[in-house]
Amino acid sequence: MLSPIVALLACIGLVASLSESLAHRRGIVFPLKGQVAFYEHLDANDPVQNDLFSPVNAADRHFMEMIEHFRKHDAFAHLNDSILESICSVSKAIDVPEHQFIVREGEETSDLYLLIEGEARAVRRDPGGGDIKLNIIRTGECVGELAFLDGAPRSASVVAETPCQLIKIPVDALRALPDGAMVTGELKGALAGVVVKRARSLSDEMLSALREQLAAKTLQNQFGYFLVFTIALFLISTSLFYLVAERYVKDVYDPGFSWQTILLFAIPCLIIIKAMKIPPAQLGLRREGLAKSLAQSFGICLVLSIPIGIYLIFFKQAEAPTAGGVKIDLLFLTQYLFHTVFQEIGSRGLMQGLFQKFLADTKGHRAVLLTSTIFASLHLTFGVDAVVITFFASIIFGYVYLYQKNLAGVILMHYWFGVLAALMVAI
Repeated sequence: MLSPIVALLACIGLVASLSESLAHRRGIVFPLKGQVAFYEHLDANDPVQNDLFSPVNAADRHFMEMIEHFRKHDAFAHLNDSILESICSVSKAIDVPEHQFIVREGEETSDLYLLIEGEARAVRRDPGGGDIKLNIIRTGECVGELAFLDGAPRSASVVAETPCQLIKIPVDALRALPDGAMVTGELKGALAGVVVKRARSLSDEMLSALREQLAAKTLQNQFGYFLVFTIALFLISTSLFYLVAERYVKDVYDPGFSWQTILLFAIPCLIIIKAMKIPPAQLGLRREGLAKSLAQSFGICLVLSIPIGIYLIFFKQAEAPTAGGVKIDLLFLTQYLFHTVFQEIGSRGLMQGLFQKFLADTKGHRAVLLTSTIFASLHLTFGVDAVVITFFASIIFGYVYLYQKNLAGVILMHYWFGVLAALMVAI
């Protein structure tokens, strides 16, 4: 009596094995409840176990690989083995070539996909007919979860950026399972948490993008102010040069003319600082590094003053005094101090700093060169020699400011050597 029963069981096992092998070839996976836990305990290196289960070994490996892919995703990782087996029983692996659609915007399908290899992009059509790139979908992420959750038409298209391999979960087949309602509900609940997390991430990305747009708009407005400021400086310089050339000003070193020049340069500087809301620290007017910058600049001034002093004492020939020219007195020293402060704020603090910002000049070389060129040209009123001296002095001051990050030391050097130059002319 046992032989017919054994024969019957053997036939049933053979039919089941052949059915699973045929199903595997067609891309269908296997509603064998409990096999996840069972096969996890098999030893793949045991020849006895391999021989015992060899008829379905390839299919079982495929099944286990699919389970592992699901478990790597946050939504599927918390589902129990029974739910995962039900999902795998209707899932199938598909390949999508590069640049082909995985889903299309507006499609009334709700199938869910898991990207297991490759990269895709989500896009939406804009009113003009172009594509708006939304985000990149990478290996291990889901495709089509929104339509799976609410059943609405696809809100975006997903295109394969590279050849992609995906696991497709047909929603109709999933619902048709005996436990389909329960499995679908569990999967939707798990996906909802992932969707909320992604929505928060997208909100942070959108906020970051808005901040970048605001920063770009602010930078654009600041560049407009800066352009007006630069044009104003050239207009002032041209006007002063005209006054001197037409002999409306008899002596460019006259204190009255010097004060007027200071005011003409100071006014646009103050206006642009106010309009652009530039804090004093960005102009180099800060406490940090103040003492260090003054000490360094004072040392430089002393060292470079030695050869100038030797020249003035031993080699400078006395010249007969002429009408006009530089007169070194308290008024000159006071006026030149204000001149130095406003010029360094305008040149190094404002213009050089803005050039670095607008040109993204991290090292500052271009900013120093452009600032030196502009401010040298503003000294045409005082002659070509003043232009040349101002250009090279401005190069030095610019690099000192780049190094010290504080305007106090540069102001000291400018004032010190300016007074020395005046002494060389006056004596």
